[in-house]
Amino acid sequence: MAWIKRNLYFFIGSIVAVALMVAGAFYLFSQISDEGRVANDISQQFAELERLNTLNPHPGGGTIDNIKAAKAQATAVRAYVAKARGFFQRITPIPDPAAGKIGNSDFATALRLTVTQLHHEAEQQSVLLADTNYYFTFEAQKRIFNFDPASLDKLAMQLGEVKAISEILFDAKVNSLDSIRREIVSTDDKNQSDYLTQKTVSTPLADLTPYEVKFRCFSTELASVMSSLASSPYGFIIKTINVEPTAVGPEEALEGAVPGATTPMVAPPVRYGDGGGRRGGRNGYIPPPAMVPSVAPVAAPKPGSFLNEKPFTVTMMIQVVKAKATTTVK
Repeated sequence: MAWIKRNLYFFIGSIVAVALMVAGAFYLFSQISDEGRVANDISQQFAELERLNTLNPHPGGGTIDNIKAAKAQATAVRAYVAKARGFFQRITPIPDPAAGKIGNSDFATALRLTVTQLHHEAEQQSVLLADTNYYFTFEAQKRIFNFDPASLDKLAMQLGEVKAISEILFDAKVNSLDSIRREIVSTDDKNQSDYLTQKTVSTPLADLTPYEVKFRCFSTELASVMSSLASSPYGFIIKTINVEPTAVGPEEALEGAVPGATTPMVAPPVRYGDGGGRRGGRNGYIPPPAMVPSVAPVAAPKPGSFLNEKPFTVTMMIQVVKAKATTTVK
């Protein structure tokens, strides 16, 4: 202890030196271990490079420049996206939020006017609706004036899309529009028959919103609907279509009347002469003739008529493709 007291600074310095030597040794061994791992990674990467160089065809080099080819393909994809964007124009919301923030009164007024317009267009095109008061999936919003503020823009967008789809059906002159169903976007959406369980699918290029329409028509009108959806400036995609026979209506029942039905016909008694009874039977009356069956006329078949088509019910799932404003192609 006396020696330590006399050489305190030397003792402390020795302890510090030993500690630093231990720390240095630990650091040296850890660096050696890391160096071994790095060397192993380099060896693996070098082996992978050798494997790639032996592939046929070669991934690059010589007359092939993969980097240049990838850049050219990315440029071509960007050009195609810009060209295709013209076929996916934006359906104008009702009312349009671009004109300013949508308020409760704005949407309520636009909804009433749009529904009235759609009813008028259906009447002009002789298209029957499921109900004289059909509200085109907005039955829940029919009598409320304070809407969910977070959903007003989405409701306006859906109102514009429902109008665009309905007008295509009306222009095709389908027999009747039974129903339209859309995605739930608001806490006010509580009329379950108006909604789908499917949700909007978002991709880097666009949002795809589902709708289901059910209508009755003939094959000509169905072809017109599909052609109009395909040629529309808006992005409509028919995902599924289901066709079923329609129940026989009163018009079809009349067409099925059985020919040859008989109706008894009795001639009234006839009196001849001057009442003296010189002609005919007793008191001048002639007995009525026998009953003669009357056969209902049978309509002649129309010339060249080989197919009597019946209307059918169509259930169609449609996706509205809404291209995003900015698209990045890497």
